[in-house]
This record gives sequence, structure tokens and C-alpha cells, in this order.
Amino acid sequence: MNIKTKAIVISSLKYQEKSLIVKCFTQSDGLKSYFVRDAFSNRKSNQKIAYFQPLSILEIEAVHKNKGTLENFKEIKIASPFHSIHTDVVKSTIVMFISEILHHSIHEEEKNEHFFAFLETSLLWLDNHDEVANFHLILLLETTKYLGFYPDNSDSDAKFFEMIEGIFTPFHAVSSLSEHETHLLKRL
Repeated sequence: MNIKTKAIVISSLKYQEKSLIVKCFTQSDGLKSYFVRDAFSNRKSNQKIAYFQPLSILEIEAVHKNKGTLENFKEIKIASPFHSIHTDVVKSTIVMFISEILHHSIHEEEKNEHFFAFLETSLLWLDNHDEVANFHLILLLETTKYLGFYPDNSDSDAKFFEMIEGIFTPFHAVSSLSEHETHLLKRL
């Protein structure tokens, strides 16, 4: 089945001498893996490799067989070109970190349009702003909403955050953050 959708590149892996396996989080189908044949074979294909930088936002047309195998691209375009992420060392480091976290966190192969929109908006924000010191922390905290384990902040006046239960508590337990660490978490 031919699909036209946006995709965010999560990771890419060189396969044999010339090919590439690309893991993307797509707007229409969730997590998908694609096979890019002859990605390293000639000079023209070097342009192809540039599409698969971590967290690039692509507009793709692909053939989805939905049989649990690698899918194939028919056409690839950059949906939202980044202006500063790949040239700014701090931003590119943040992108590599987030990409690695998402690679190990997203396992579902179902579409999640809200999560996709959140990631796309966050990446565009990162590209357009210079003050990004805590961006990765905020993004990771917000990502937990979509992965199903966002901290329960109904009692956020409590002084300690219990990490195993994911709740704020008035008493300090072994697995609790200190009062200072809890204060920093609340500031995020």
C-alpha cells in the first residue's frame, strides 16, 4: 500500500557495504523501519544519506506491506529543513541524545499523531531558539506523557518526589529525590 506521510528519523544503521536501514516515527503509522538500497554506492546517493540525520523531519512516499518486514521508500523530501541544529554543536548534541532516548523508548508500531506533532513542534522550536540549556530535560519530561508514565502531580505541594511510584510525597523514602532535587523537578 502506498503511503504519503511525514516522518521523523530516529536512527539509521549501515547495512553491508552500500545499504542503510532507517528507523522512522511516521505520522500515519507510528514506528517503521525502511531499507535504503545503494545508499553509499555513488556520489549522487551521498545526497540521499543527508536525509537520514538524527531527527530530520521528512515528507515520504513509501510502500508499506505491514508484514513486519522492512518497508521501502519511493520518494523522500525534507519537510522542514533545519537551519541551526546541524551546525550548532550544542543543538546537534541534544538531538543525538534525544534520538538515542527515542530509539530505546518508542517500541509501539501504532500511530500516535499527538506525539508526532509534539516531537515535530519541539524540534522546530529547538531549531529556531538559542536558549536551549534545559530543552532536553523538558522534552524528556513531556515525552513521558505520551509513553504513559508522566509523574502524578496532584499533590505537588509535597516536599519529596518518590521515583518508583512517580508521585510527590510529604515523607522521604529510600527511592525519593532530595528536597532540592524535587524543587528542581517542579521548576521544569
